Amino acid sequence: MTETKKPGTALRLDHQRLETIYAELLESFAGGDWDDVRASWDHLDQGLRAHLLEEEQNVFPSLRLVEPVEVAELQREGRWELEHAGLRWFLGLQSRRARPSATDPALPELHRYSVAARASVLALNAHLCTGTPLPSRFTMPRMDAAVDASTPLYQRIAAQIEAAIASGAMRAGARLPSVRQLAQQHAVSISTAQQVYRCLENRGVAEARPKSGYFVAPRAPVLPEPMLDLRMEAPSLVNMDQVLQEFLWIVNDPLAVPSFHAQPARSLLPEAKLQALMAAVNRRHPEYASRCQMEGSAALRQEIARRAVGSGVTLRPDEIVVTNGGLEAVYLALRSVAAAGDTIALESPTYFHLLQVIESLGMRALEIPSHPRDGISLEALELATRESGAVKACVLLPNFPNPMGSLMPVERKRALVQLMAERRITLIESDIYGELYFGEQRPPVLKSFDPEADVILCSAFTKTVAPGYRIGWVAPGRHFLKTQALKFRTSVACPMVTQEVLAQFIADGGYEHHLRRLRAALKTQMHQMVDAVARHFPMGCRMSLPQGGMMLWIELPRHVDSREVFALARLEHIGVAPGAAFSTTRRFDHFIRLQYGEPFTAQTEAAIRRLGQIVERLAKNLPSTPIAREPNATLHA
Repeated sequence: MTETKKPGTALRLDHQRLETIYAELLESFAGGDWDDVRASWDHLDQGLRAHLLEEEQNVFPSLRLVEPVEVAELQREGRWELEHAGLRWFLGLQSRRARPSATDPALPELHRYSVAARASVLALNAHLCTGTPLPSRFTMPRMDAAVDASTPLYQRIAAQIEAAIASGAMRAGARLPSVRQLAQQHAVSISTAQQVYRCLENRGVAEARPKSGYFVAPRAPVLPEPMLDLRMEAPSLVNMDQVLQEFLWIVNDPLAVPSFHAQPARSLLPEAKLQALMAAVNRRHPEYASRCQMEGSAALRQEIARRAVGSGVTLRPDEIVVTNGGLEAVYLALRSVAAAGDTIALESPTYFHLLQVIESLGMRALEIPSHPRDGISLEALELATRESGAVKACVLLPNFPNPMGSLMPVERKRALVQLMAERRITLIESDIYGELYFGEQRPPVLKSFDPEADVILCSAFTKTVAPGYRIGWVAPGRHFLKTQALKFRTSVACPMVTQEVLAQFIADGGYEHHLRRLRAALKTQMHQMVDAVARHFPMGCRMSLPQGGMMLWIELPRHVDSREVFALARLEHIGVAPGAAFSTTRRFDHFIRLQYGEPFTAQTEAAIRRLGQIVERLAKNLPSTPIAREPNATLHA
């Protein structure tokens, strides 16, 4: 919008523009061309979002001075729409434009138009998505108008909720009203409200979560899962290409939506609690600023050993080495059991930083085909390790690895440990994502199936609670003395303050409470991301459906190069990782990785829609034109 000293004038002009777009939308709908309808709807939706943001920034501060009750009502409407209408209410942004005067005569008109515009959007959304008859302009539709009056009341209410969900007003994972709230909203009894939810559960529309309430059930994705490619190549020295370097340079882009980082959003981490514990530890132990303990915090190692029981393994605190993150743990494990020139078996695709570690050590990588649901192919691994001494060690993430998010079944874990023990191959297991499961039980670690086998267990707190603390650990088993000596020579020790903070956080029960909340959030965000990809990506794509972690692995049409997708997406600050970065081969050039560690927002929806457009254009061999954006702007469409 044009900046002016009289914002009322600018906003009224914008009203006229929106009404013109609205009329075009109605014409498109009358013409029956769905592509035109969708394009017009997107145009109006983007315009209204920008307009509502402008009002929030420039009108509300002044209107609040003269009409505080009406402003409060408007903001309540905004929150209602956020949950039930699919519009996103942008709050807390700093305005760069002139504020209107509190006495601006346009303010009452602006208020009236705001209410009317929101009602219009709700009506249109229902009309376009569910076929609800289009009402007269600026009139809210009756969602139950098409329901036969003879239908039982609980079924009519269930139909209303189901229609709202089908329209996109409530997304997968969204919390539904409690039974009591539903009863109050519809003026029905508690038993009728319970019948409503039983009906929705039977239809697969809603799901009950113990001690949490009712939520919108995830919709089944329309995209199949990626196929297992059983082709194998000979072991080779790792030589990561330019695409990985470009990805690492851009990974800290603060405007990226979704983020390039595969870690939970700050809003999902207990920063305030950790900050308070940090202050308390510093007061009690000021000496930690000038001293360290090479063996690591005894309290933290005790808590790690205690929690390890839940993963099926018994550890002693004195056989745990604290490390700088999970990657150093794997680095020390590799150096303890292998040397330059040795062959290391890996899942394929695998974490690119692991490939870099192998490259830095001068070792050879043998990529073993892996399934996006069940993990590494035991058949391929058995074939690759038949020759004695051909493989020195095997590095695996059996629980929700980056980038695939697979989960190896229990019986295959047991068979894997037995196979490696028989062939005297050291298993290095990273369980960095093992706590981020979506099911009822924590998946066991490989080491739990044979405590006496040559299994080195690594993990870290970098993906669950404190990415910036860079605290990990390794239980090297019979390689303990060598691993500990390598730790002393490599990085000496880890900061004591952060170790003690984590130890206290775990001991107090805060860690387990945080994990329950984090798992629930990630599960919801996963379903929302899966749903968005299924809606916006073209035919011919495939997608994993992880049972934990925070990664989504997507297969594009084979002729679409993930390097091109990455290059175009980064220009628009869309955080996608190219599949080419997760292998030394060209096998995954047509794959991409998305992470869902952040709450799903309107910006995320817009980014996934735009990413789908990029993929579709490349699939059709059409030129892709980036959206024109102002410097430091973020997606609001």
